[in-house]
Amino acid sequence: MKKYKYSLGFMNYCSHDPGCAIIRTDGKEIDLAFAEEGFLSRRKKSYQFPIRSLNYCLEYFNIKIEDVDVVMLDYMDHKRNFRTSNNYRLLAGDFIRSRLKIKDSKIKYIRSHHYAHALTAFLPSNFKESAVMVVDGLGSQQQTHSIFKAYKNGKIKTVFEQKGTGIGTLYSLVTNQLGFGPGEEGKTMGLAPYGENYKSFDKKIPSLKGKFNDGITDYSSQISRSPSESLNINLKKPKSKKDVYNPYFSRLAYNLQKETERCLQYIAKQSLKLTKSKNLCFAGGVALNCVANNNIQKIAGLNNFFVQPASGDSGIPIGLAIAGLEEIGFNLGNLFNSKNRIKLQSRYSNDLMPQQKLYKKGLREIFRKNSVKLKSYDPEIIAKNIADGKIIAICSNGIEYGPRALGNRSFLADARCMKMKDIMNKKIKHREGYRPFAPIILKENFSDYFSSGSLDHPYMLQAPMCKKKAIKNVPAICHVDKSARVQTIEKGQGKTRSIIEEYYKITNVPVLINTSFNDNNEPIVFTHLDAFCSFIRTNADILILENKVLFREDIKDIKKLKVEAENFREKLRKDFFIASLEKNTTISKKTNSMDLDMFIHKNIAMSKNFKNERLKIKIVNFIYTRKRKVKIYLDNFHYEILQMICNDFSINFKFYFPNYKIVHDEYKTISIIDKNSDFILYNLSAYYQSEFLPSKYKIKNLNSFYEIYDKKIINEQDKISSNKSLMNAMNKLTLSYEHDLYSTIDEFMQTIDL
Repeated sequence: MKKYKYSLGFMNYCSHDPGCAIIRTDGKEIDLAFAEEGFLSRRKKSYQFPIRSLNYCLEYFNIKIEDVDVVMLDYMDHKRNFRTSNNYRLLAGDFIRSRLKIKDSKIKYIRSHHYAHALTAFLPSNFKESAVMVVDGLGSQQQTHSIFKAYKNGKIKTVFEQKGTGIGTLYSLVTNQLGFGPGEEGKTMGLAPYGENYKSFDKKIPSLKGKFNDGITDYSSQISRSPSESLNINLKKPKSKKDVYNPYFSRLAYNLQKETERCLQYIAKQSLKLTKSKNLCFAGGVALNCVANNNIQKIAGLNNFFVQPASGDSGIPIGLAIAGLEEIGFNLGNLFNSKNRIKLQSRYSNDLMPQQKLYKKGLREIFRKNSVKLKSYDPEIIAKNIADGKIIAICSNGIEYGPRALGNRSFLADARCMKMKDIMNKKIKHREGYRPFAPIILKENFSDYFSSGSLDHPYMLQAPMCKKKAIKNVPAICHVDKSARVQTIEKGQGKTRSIIEEYYKITNVPVLINTSFNDNNEPIVFTHLDAFCSFIRTNADILILENKVLFREDIKDIKKLKVEAENFREKLRKDFFIASLEKNTTISKKTNSMDLDMFIHKNIAMSKNFKNERLKIKIVNFIYTRKRKVKIYLDNFHYEILQMICNDFSINFKFYFPNYKIVHDEYKTISIIDKNSDFILYNLSAYYQSEFLPSKYKIKNLNSFYEIYDKKIINEQDKISSNKSLMNAMNKLTLSYEHDLYSTIDEFMQTIDL
C-alpha cells in the first residue's frame, strides 16, 4: 500500500494566471508543491497550459504523472475535459491538455470555480468557522460572486451565488477602456486617487453605481454579462498612455474604485448576515483590491478578517488540489489541523532554490568567464548602501505565493527620499509614474507610521492610512491619497528583516520601499538565473543571491554578460518545455504537426459556429415554435434583432409577436414579468437561472430564450455582394438554376459572398 496520496490541481481551460499544485499527504502531514506557469515560461498573463509547472511539481516530489491519485479540474460551462466551454476557441494549450498521460478514471471535477477559491480562503485562516465571500470576474457558469459558510469539520456550504453582471467584470472592462491590458486592474486602483478632486467631471461620466437587492449586485445598466461581457455605457478612451492623467480618466478610475468599495461592503455585510458569523474570509481576483479590503476590516460586528494572498486565479490550483483530497476520502477538517493550516499560511513556497540543478553550474561558468566577483552577504553593508540611495535586488529562499512582493523576491530602496519613487518607476520598473510603491516595515513599529484596525499585514493586502510620521519621514511610499499598501515583517523572517533592522540602526527609520523583483510586464523572478537577468536589465545597483552579493559597479562588460546569460536561460527554458511535454504527454518529436493543425482548425470552426450561426438558427426556431399569443418581454436591442430576422426571412412580426412588451434588461424587471411568459433578455436570463433566486421571483412557466452559456446574439446584417449587372431579383432568378436549364446551383452560389 502506498504511503502517500497525491492530489493534482490545475485549471481546465486557458487562464490568465495558469499554474499547477500538488499536495502530498500520508493522512497526517501535508506537503505542497506549487508554481505559476509564468514563473517558468517567463511570460506574464500567459494563457498557457501549465505543462512546465506541472512537471516542476512532479519533480519536486520525484514522482511521475502516473503516480498521482486524483486530478481535480474546474470548468467554465460543462464538467468535461474537452471543450469545457463551447464559446472559447481551443488552441495549442488545449492540444497539450488533451494528450496528458492521465487515466480518465482519475479525473474529477470540482463543485465550482468559486468553491476552489473558498477552500483556499478558509483553510489557511485558522478560524473555527467563518463566512467566506468570493468575488471575481467570472467563475463556473457565469458566477460573479458567491457566499459560503465554512464549518469546523472542513465542510463548506454555498449559501448564496450570483450569476449575471458583477463588479469584477465591470472593473476589468473599465480597466480595458483606460488602455490597460488583461490583469492590470492594479493600475486602475493606483490611478483612482488622482481623480478625487475632479467631482465636476461626474456630469461627463456615466454612473457606475449598481443596484443592490436580495444579495444581488446588478450592473445591467453598465455592462452585458459574460460570456458576452461588454460596456453598455459610452466611455471615452485615452488616445495615448499619458492621457490617463487627464481629469476625465482619473475621475473615471476614482468612481470605479469607490463603487467597488461600496459593492464589496454590501457583499461582506450580506455574508455575515446569511452565515451568522463574525469571521470573514475573502478570495477571488477582486480580493486583491487592498483599498476595499481596508474598508471591509472596519465593518461593525466583524471580529476576524482573512484575505487569501493568492486570491486570484493563481491560487485556484491549490484549491483544486485540496478538493482532490476531499474527493478521495480525506476529511478536510481533520487533515488540515492547526499544524497543517500553518503550512497553508506560509507566504513562500517550500522549494527554497527552485531548479538550481538546471542552471547553477552554467551560471557559475558565465560568471567565471566574465570575471564576475561575488562578495559575501552582510546586512549592515546592504543597509548602508540603501541609506546612500542604492537600489537593492534580493532573491532569497522561497518564492512568494500570489502577485505581491513579500521580501524574498523584491527590490528594496530608501523610502525617505521622495524622488526615489520616480527613480524606481523610470530606472527599475520602467512603468507609469503615478503608480505607488509599497512599504515594508518592522511589525513592532507599524502603529508609529500607519493607522489600521489590525497591526498584522503580512501579505500586503490592505492599504492603511499614513500617519504624520510616515508622511514626513517616508514620503516615497505615501500614495496621493495618503494611503500605503503595507507589509509588516516579523522577527526571524529572512534576510529582508535583517536588512531593515540594520537600516533602522543607521537611520532610525524602520521602513523601506518594497516592490516585486521583475521588470514591467515580466513575471516575478523565479530562479537565481532569472534574478541575474532581471538585475542586469533593470539597472538596480546591488544583487543579493542568497548568501552572495553582486555590485553592478564591479561588472566590466554588462552588455556582453546580458547576452550570454539570456541566451543560456532561453536554452534552458526551451529544454525544460520539451522535457515537460515528453515526460507528461503522448506528444513527441514523431507527432505529426498536422495533428495539431487539425485540432486547432476544427475547434476554432466549432467555436465560431456555436457563437454565431447557432444562435441565428436558434432564434428562427424560437419564432416558429413558441406559442404566438404568449406575452414576450424584450429590450430595445432584441426588439431590433427580431425585426431584422423577420425582415430577412419574410416573417410577419405582428403575426408571430402579437403580445410583446419592451422593458429594461435588469434584475428588477423580473418583478413585473407575468407567469407563463417568454423573455429575450440577456442579463436577466443569468439572474433568473440562479438557484438562489428569491422565492418571490420564481415565476412559474417562464421561458428564457438564452441559456446561461449563450453568447449575446450579434445585431448585424449579413453582408452580401451580388453581381451588379443583374438589375433586380426577378432577372436574377430567371437566369438562375431555378429557371435556366443550363445553370447549376454552384454557379448561382458563386455570385454571392457567403
